[in-house]
Amino acid sequence: MARESTCQFAILGMLCREPMSGYDLRGAIEQSVGHFWQESYGNLYPTLERMEEEGLVELDREEHSRGGRVRKVYRVTAKGRKALAEWLRRPVLPHVERNELLLKLFFGAQVGPEDSLAQVERSRAEAEGLLAALRRIDEDVRHSREGHPELLYSHLSIRAGLLGLEAHLRWCDEAREALQRLARTKVSTREEGMR
Repeated sequence: MARESTCQFAILGMLCREPMSGYDLRGAIEQSVGHFWQESYGNLYPTLERMEEEGLVELDREEHSRGGRVRKVYRVTAKGRKALAEWLRRPVLPHVERNELLLKLFFGAQVGPEDSLAQVERSRAEAEGLLAALRRIDEDVRHSREGHPELLYSHLSIRAGLLGLEAHLRWCDEAREALQRLARTKVSTREEGMR
């Protein structure tokens, strides 16, 4: 399934929770599924318009701001709920992850262990920040949706993110040790060659 058509299912899923504007959808995606699903916000509004034309969503209401801007709030239609349910039942398409860090490490011998170590350290710091944010999201979701039928589903997706980040941090530690050993070996070899 193409990326653009998958975007519509992310939108439908969010609108099944409650009516939202495009701006609200952006925030909801960031705060809930953003740790494993990213949407191009330039794609969000055109997709919403197309979905309205196809009858998957409809205008719930228009809200007028003091500045005269109109905020369109959409809700999912019965046709949209049916389309989402059909998509949810389809098998997941195989996915090959594109990981720039691993690609750079694969070719790391071209620059040396210090440069690769710097890449690993940056990735580790980023993962620590994401892990802390995801833990806060998990706590918020568990408290705000306690007893809600969607809580288990939300928690399972968040848990996958938590475990993935924890595994990445462990890998970063292993990579750091290996690259530091390699850097020390290269320094020792250079020093011996200078004698």
